[in-house]
Amino acid sequence: MSPHESPQLSQDTAFDLLSNVRRRFVLQRLQDRPDGIELSELAEELAATENDADPDELSAQQRKRTYVSLYQTHIPKLAEAGVVEYDADTGMVYPTAHVDELGQYFQEGDSGVRWQFVYGAVVAGGLLLYVLELTVDLPFFDARLVALVALVGVAIVSATHYLYSERLRSKPEIPVDR
Repeated sequence: MSPHESPQLSQDTAFDLLSNVRRRFVLQRLQDRPDGIELSELAEELAATENDADPDELSAQQRKRTYVSLYQTHIPKLAEAGVVEYDADTGMVYPTAHVDELGQYFQEGDSGVRWQFVYGAVVAGGLLLYVLELTVDLPFFDARLVALVALVGVAIVSATHYLYSERLRSKPEIPVDR
């Protein structure tokens, strides 16, 4: 931890840093590059993204404009907050622990699990079994067994949903200023 790096960022600082799309780009790239990235490479990738072009198709002006913006504004702001370390001699930008801390704010909000559909599938399966039990006289099925299977299914899904949500909540959070 560098002398300028605080143990945790305030929420105001985090939101200020994340308020700019270029800084969010830098933070996302640094999450993928824990050993750091050259500022010129970062600027080229950002310019290509912003101009929706291959890096080979960029003009010198596009590269320079992005590089200067990162060099003069965004990297110093991130460094001052202790989120990155910039080595002017080598032109390397290194992430600190705050990069991952801020990462929770710009990651996709979609967990990938559509819990309403999981619950719906369990209920639909229970209803299907119940209708099957009513229409077809199967000796090994009865209404109580169907109800028990559906209830156990909902209980299992509920427990899984709870544990999954708790795991997501246990990720490090940026504290709110008081």
